[in-house]
Amino acid sequence: MNKSVAILLVLLSFSCANDKQQFSTSKDIAKMEVQKTTSITNNVTTITDELYTLQFKIEKTKKNQHNLVIDMKLHKGSSFISPFEIKEFKGKFYMDLGSYKDLSFDGNIIETPRAVARYDGFEDAPIIWVKENTKYMQPLNILSEDDFEVFGRLKFTIEPRCSLEEIPFAISYIDGKMTFFEPKC
Repeated sequence: MNKSVAILLVLLSFSCANDKQQFSTSKDIAKMEVQKTTSITNNVTTITDELYTLQFKIEKTKKNQHNLVIDMKLHKGSSFISPFEIKEFKGKFYMDLGSYKDLSFDGNIIETPRAVARYDGFEDAPIIWVKENTKYMQPLNILSEDDFEVFGRLKFTIEPRCSLEEIPFAISYIDGKMTFFEPKC
């Protein structure tokens, strides 16, 4: 009996040692860490990740309206679930503003090109996956005549990494001009 327990303990410790060794190199640890860079140039905020490049900008229309434009470029076969998917998913593309007293979304977000439903092998019904470079436009409604700052976030799960991405953004409105600035969280 004691031999059986001793052999079991030796095998268990050998198994644990192999698991630790598998992830102990700095190269393996670096692969697990997600590196993002953020830059703001000419009122365009760019977030670069190995699986996507995301650009936020504000466009002013001829009718003096403002649109928040998000340009999502996908890399290495990555994808995410469209905001137009009717099923509830925790990682579906979603955007919000922290305050609605100064600025709000005006109507629905526009997706170009519109993503199509596809079977993914995990669900019994098709899912609307975004698998190509896509632009989102969200009309904005200015609710205040005063200068203000608003903070928002964009949230989605990027596949195949299966990581929930939460991207904060900040917009200021000063003397009639809307610009991005880096949120200090």
